[in-house]
Amino acid sequence: MIKYSLKCVEENCNKNEPFDGWFQNSASFEKQIDAGYISCPYCGSLNIKKNLMSPSVKSTKKKIPKIISKNVKHNELNKNTNKQIDMMVILRNLKKEIQKNAEFVGKNFTKEAKAIHEGKSKERAIYGQADAKDLEELKSKNIDFINVPWVQDDN
Repeated sequence: MIKYSLKCVEENCNKNEPFDGWFQNSASFEKQIDAGYISCPYCGSLNIKKNLMSPSVKSTKKKIPKIISKNVKHNELNKNTNKQIDMMVILRNLKKEIQKNAEFVGKNFTKEAKAIHEGKSKERAIYGQADAKDLEELKSKNIDFINVPWVQDDN
């Protein structure tokens, strides 16, 4: 695994802070960037680049965060507590990817998922609506699905 320090180069990003990404290898990183799978956790932009990084050399010494002040804000243990990830941005991006790469089947989701699972319908990515009872039925038949919160678009 390779850990890259990444940054958003979108002019409108209000954070402009680096974030980390773990990848199987450099080719995997390039493939995910080209496919648009990597987005800024702050603004949702797909305009991402690698930060300049120094090589990581493992040390046998264990680094222990220093407590240098009685004021909690100044201690290394708490230096990342003010960073927030906007989950709505992440969910909107996920929604866009689903809409772009899957077929909307509406209220026929359960019926269509079963048909695909049984080989009666062509295999493809689908999305739609289902109630809790229908989802339990899919689970009982070992049909894989994921329940995604469907957030409103940001206007």
